[in-house]
Formats: sequence, C-alpha cells, structure tokens
Amino acid sequence: MKKTILMLGLCAVLISMPTLFASPTLQKPSLLFPPMEDYDGTFVGGIGRLYKQNGEWQFDYAAYMAGVYKLGAYKKLYGYIYNLEEVQIGSIGAYFGHKIIIGYIENMQGQRAPIIGFLFWNDTNFAGRIMSMFGPAPHIIGEYTPNGA
Repeated sequence: MKKTILMLGLCAVLISMPTLFASPTLQKPSLLFPPMEDYDGTFVGGIGRLYKQNGEWQFDYAAYMAGVYKLGAYKKLYGYIYNLEEVQIGSIGAYFGHKIIIGYIENMQGQRAPIIGFLFWNDTNFAGRIMSMFGPAPHIIGEYTPNGA
C-alpha cells in the first residue's frame, strides 16, 4: 500500500512539472543583476562583423550597445541594444571572467536567448564574439569607462 501511494505521488509530481514551469511569473527575478546605481562603470560599443581588408581591420556595425558593468570575482554587465537609427531593440545581460562571457540577449517583446562567447579587454577597450542558438555569431567591440574617471 505504501509503495502504491508513493508511486501515485511521484507520478502526480512528474505530470505537473510542465504546468509548473510553463506558468508565467508576475515579475522578472532580480537576483542576477543589481540596481543600475550599484555598478562600477559604463560601456559603449557595437555589434557587427570584424574583418580584414587590404591589410587593415574593418568593422561593419549592425547595432550599438551601451550599459553598465560591475567588477568582482566574476564581472557583470547589463546594457541596451540599439539599431543603427538609435532606437532600442533589446537588452543584454551577462557575466564574464577569464575571457568567457555567458548571459542572455532579450528583445523588446521579452523573448530571451542565451549567449556564450569570449571577451578580451585592456585598460579602456574590449572586443570579442558572442554566439547564440539563434542567428549569426556577431563580433562586439567598444570601450568602457570606470565611474569617477
């Protein structure tokens, strides 16, 4: 009898799992990214294609991005993505460290896609490439400015 009740309970939990995960939440979780005023600096840059032509590096912009970053064991960034007419088309949020970037991009309808890639930086500039399950793998370039600089 105990085994039967245990099996029925287990089956009920397994059957209800899709319903639990498919139900919408009332608000987005704010556990991953702190409020904007708690960041250590800002960044601006572009999303597009980096290539070499006639021995010189060229960059074709597909979109712009601007946002904030926070330093720590793993650095965090959050920003907005704009089209070439400077109209916001989405946002980006990510963690990065040791040249690896992991996060998400989100469009204005709230649809998210995970991203992973690599990011190199020096004292003022950054460059890298992000990849997602959807669309191309664009390059990103730009510069960042610490608060108070």
